[in-house]
Amino acid sequence: MAAHTTFKIGGPARYFYVAQSRGQLLAAVKAAEELNIPYFIFGRGSNLLVSDEGYQGLVIKNLSDGIEVSGDEITAESGVGLSRLVGAATQAGLTGLEFAAGIPGSAGGAALGNAGAYGSSLGGVIKEIEIYQNGEVKILSQKQMQYGYRDSVLKHQPGIVLSVKIKLKKAALKEIQKEVVRIIMERKEKLPWEPSAGCIFKNIELKQAEIDEKRIIKELDITKDEWKNATKYGKLAAGFIIDHLNLKGKVIGGCQISQKHSAFFVNLGQAKAAHVMMLISDVKMEVRNRLGIQLQEEVRYLGF
Repeated sequence: MAAHTTFKIGGPARYFYVAQSRGQLLAAVKAAEELNIPYFIFGRGSNLLVSDEGYQGLVIKNLSDGIEVSGDEITAESGVGLSRLVGAATQAGLTGLEFAAGIPGSAGGAALGNAGAYGSSLGGVIKEIEIYQNGEVKILSQKQMQYGYRDSVLKHQPGIVLSVKIKLKKAALKEIQKEVVRIIMERKEKLPWEPSAGCIFKNIELKQAEIDEKRIIKELDITKDEWKNATKYGKLAAGFIIDHLNLKGKVIGGCQISQKHSAFFVNLGQAKAAHVMMLISDVKMEVRNRLGIQLQEEVRYLGF
């Protein structure tokens, strides 16, 4: 599986199938269910850590790529890459998706996990989702998806995303293009180039966590102004915490906390899933002991 993930880590799948269309995706899932074979679906391989032992079931790589623009709405099959989705919106003069420029992953995975950046997320522009659930194809509205920070109802109950419909707004093409280029360049400047899964941990939502502000300011050795800036979106960035606890650059085996951006763990070339898990455990323990905060992983696990 290492060749199919952005982390370049992971053992083999017992069975592996590439679905090139929505129909092939559905057929593979139904076959696995009929044969009682455990299965896992992924798209572009980001936000995923596969165990060194691999997965004793069927892994389905979803490359369904149908996409249609109609007025201010775009319907995309779940295997469409986010970069292509942003490109389609830009070409159509539709604004609201620029934040996703440069984010790896697929429309289906992004819709399921409510991927986002710069204070925006895909759930904010979703109109409806087509899913396969309990043997039936269903349509869920934005409200029914119950979107939260990196969360949706499909993270808590069975359901396979088949397609997404997003609703955007018309805007000047040049302004959209300018913003897309700005975001892509900013991501290239700030984010690591080595193989990674993306952000390892979720940021901390201040409204839903018991935060001891004074303790954190003291332990991180920051000013109140730095605290206000770090929490301006209502969240405290995990990377900010890791950086200020002087964990940036820490290495276990072939895995390192990125020197460029502390929210990312990178594969230095020979990383194993075991190295990543040990580094995750060390960071969580340090943050819990120093700040009283329990970090939660954003990365998904397969085969553990």
